[in-house]
Amino acid sequence: MKLTSSTFAEGQEIPEKCGKRAQNVSPHLTWSDEPAGTRSFALTVVDWHPVARGYVHWMVCDIRPTTTTFMEGAAARGLPEGTRQVRAYAGPFPPSGTHDYVFTLHALDIAAPNIPPGATLDEFNAAVSSHTLATATLTGHFTRR
Repeated sequence: MKLTSSTFAEGQEIPEKCGKRAQNVSPHLTWSDEPAGTRSFALTVVDWHPVARGYVHWMVCDIRPTTTTFMEGAAARGLPEGTRQVRAYAGPFPPSGTHDYVFTLHALDIAAPNIPPGATLDEFNAAVSSHTLATATLTGHFTRR
């Protein structure tokens, strides 16, 4: 499975407009080559920098298997029908320096994992781990200016 963006490339800088202190625009995302049996997708965006300690910037689930793209700004303008934001998009906002933000897409063998609103990353992982058929990641950097 592959996850890409026209907003930024793997290992590159995420544009300022995506930052929480700027326009807070969620980036364009597109995915392909999902495994057979995929019934839904789930997405997390996490800052794994030691200072951030796994801060969750976005958590989305119940993404239909026919959905393969989130347009830029979809978090604010509206995600595809049926998609549920467990945690609203909060763009990158490191306290200082450069942090890596990892977008992880899970292809799931169930249509709607039991992920409560505002779930922690541990709760998310517990709900999807036994149902994940494949994952794809996209990592971007963001530097506080």
